[in-house]
Amino acid sequence: MLDIISQLQGFYDQLSVVLESWGYIGLFLATFLAATIVPFPSEIIFIFCISTNGLNPLLCIIIATTGNTLGALTLYWMGTLGKLRWLCTYGRIPPHKLRRFVKKAQKWGPPLGLLSFLPAFGQLIVISLGLLHCDLKKTTIFIMLGKGGRYIVIALIRLGVISLLA
Repeated sequence: MLDIISQLQGFYDQLSVVLESWGYIGLFLATFLAATIVPFPSEIIFIFCISTNGLNPLLCIIIATTGNTLGALTLYWMGTLGKLRWLCTYGRIPPHKLRRFVKKAQKWGPPLGLLSFLPAFGQLIVISLGLLHCDLKKTTIFIMLGKGGRYIVIALIRLGVISLLA
């Protein structure tokens, strides 16, 4: 088991180096992948890009938000297909969790997309909104606001504009 974990860690480390060296394109790819069923921590790449890579923080926020939103819309599209067995098998989504999030999406609708940035739950939220065929325009706006808000807060903390210890 530890061998598998170390191999995965090595894979993520190598992928991070490649994506970081690609600058804005790497940031876009990392944030896109992170929003799909590929578990990739885009925040690390984002922080690296605004910290040491000499990239414009505002442009990084825009690119990260765009990539993450488009990745989420890929999950939304997968949800609209309604292939629950496929989502649960290949997406490794437990059916009981998906049913729970579909109920939440029925109650809250597109505004639930604001929480799509949350690790683990964000993917279930977006897939559920797709399964219910929630209004695409409204869903996209809420997803973009949630994901963009997260990158803005991370950037403000990293750049020292706001402090968690104030």
